[in-house]
Amino acid sequence: MRVVTLSENSAGLKKGVLAEHGFSAYLEYADFKLIFDAGQTTTTVHNADFLEIDLEGVSIALSHGHYDHTGGLVNLLRRTGPVTVYAHPDVFATRYFRRKGALRQNGIPFDRVDLEGMAAGFKFSRRAQEIHPGLWLTGEVPRLTEFETASDDLVITSEDGKTTVDPLLDDQALVVVLTRGLFVLLGCAHSGMINTLEHAKEVTGVDTILGVAGGTHLGFGGKVKLQKTVDALRSFDLEILAPCHCTGFAAASALAATYPDQFVNNSVGTEIEL
Repeated sequence: MRVVTLSENSAGLKKGVLAEHGFSAYLEYADFKLIFDAGQTTTTVHNADFLEIDLEGVSIALSHGHYDHTGGLVNLLRRTGPVTVYAHPDVFATRYFRRKGALRQNGIPFDRVDLEGMAAGFKFSRRAQEIHPGLWLTGEVPRLTEFETASDDLVITSEDGKTTVDPLLDDQALVVVLTRGLFVLLGCAHSGMINTLEHAKEVTGVDTILGVAGGTHLGFGGKVKLQKTVDALRSFDLEILAPCHCTGFAAASALAATYPDQFVNNSVGTEIEL
């Protein structure tokens, strides 16, 4: 397995790559190639070209329907041509970010019909699905921990104009089954990092998680959620911990301090092989 971060908030020390608020990663698994999320704008394709990653023959999977994970889809589709796109059916929900009473659109910035017109072949599922032998999308993640709750600032509106907290049921992760255990790639982990890891074990029937990478949303959950997540990670005995994107500097620092041997500073161009 090989994973390369293509779009992320920081560019690290790789000269020539671009960073933006968003996330995308490239996965090679045996003979299968996948782009997991598309970033916010043009960084996924630009960085793939710079890192000499061939986009021909890839599939695409979306972790959820926020703009910073889907905004690069059109640019990506221009390069891939006809392609399978795995997603939850709620990925096209109209979404908002709420701050000080004002609403800002936060969802996917494209219409499904337009994307299908660019030869995106959507395969929707609410449940876990094995998209390639040994490669799973978790589908909807059960919210079981008491500290991984929904974000009050992420909302949806009903037809009568009522605003409610977005359940983000489309939040899902990518799970790779390896010989010694699992590798889990997160988009934003709106369902909770610990909930997601536990669900990955349930879906695959594999108890060992070797590594986890991607967005954790710990940058927005407060100190209590961060500390309980840091403590809960001890039970997984990880070899690799590579958070990025919505993790934030404070949470990443806490994770690095607690798990210095496992921590990977994940930025554009970071490569993980297992």
